[in-house]
Amino acid sequence: MFFRPPFLSPSPAFLAAALAACAAAPPLMADSLPTAGLVNFESAHVSPLALTPDGTRLLAVNTPAAQLMVYEILPAGLAPARIIPAGLDPVTVRARTDTEAWVVNHVSDCITIVNPRTGLVTATVKTDNEPADVVFAGNPQRAFV
Repeated sequence: MFFRPPFLSPSPAFLAAALAACAAAPPLMADSLPTAGLVNFESAHVSPLALTPDGTRLLAVNTPAAQLMVYEILPAGLAPARIIPAGLDPVTVRARTDTEAWVVNHVSDCITIVNPRTGLVTATVKTDNEPADVVFAGNPQRAFV
């Protein structure tokens, strides 16, 4: 299956329908994270880390918290930059550009498209059951899930 990238010119109606179809899970606070002795049953990761093409940010899925973690890459090491809500059980993140990353949500059956620089969710794409990965190819570029 392939999708024409919705980021080219999404209409307000498309964005509203996509967000309604696949509502992102609310971020969890530190005091609500699982404690010792609790067993989690998250989906297996496929590609949980990605660098932005310019090499200034590291993106990491946080599966139990349903979030994307963004870190700035500095000479002294990594610095937390922002936390972006994603769908349930994010298993893959792919940085398509410096300002666009796709987070594949296995349980939510959707892909959350985010801007790692601003921390905003720009679109949500409903997929078939249990997506695991996404790749970009072709001219014009297409997303293959």
